[in-house]
Amino acid sequence: MDIILQQWLPVVISGLIAITAAVLINRERQARKALEVKFSAIEKVLKNNRLQHESLTKQFNELRTGSLGMSNKLVDMVEQLERIEERQNEIAMNDSGGRLYSRASKMVELGADVNELMKECDLPKAEAELLLSLQKSMPQHYRR
Repeated sequence: MDIILQQWLPVVISGLIAITAAVLINRERQARKALEVKFSAIEKVLKNNRLQHESLTKQFNELRTGSLGMSNKLVDMVEQLERIEERQNEIAMNDSGGRLYSRASKMVELGADVNELMKECDLPKAEAELLLSLQKSMPQHYRR
């Protein structure tokens, strides 16, 4: 029996080693396939993220350009408004009589008569009558 055992022992051990090797190789193949599937999914996610990043970068650059353009336009408008205000102040300083006519026009809108205009605005009777006449002849939508 020892002889038979000695003859078959290497064959049995070799068979067990071959079976163990086949099982290990099969597990390694399955693990590799699982890793390949995960790697492929990660590559897809990475590609989508790159595309989204490029799109967002493009949108950001467009917004930044638009914002800079709007900022410049706003600065120009502020400067223009300041010039207009300065000009209005100059006109107001130089046109003291114009204020009287503005006040007189407002009084006419509120229903003042010739005598009130003459008294409050220091206007001659002819000018007061002219203002009343003009106010009455103007269409309603042109009045302030």
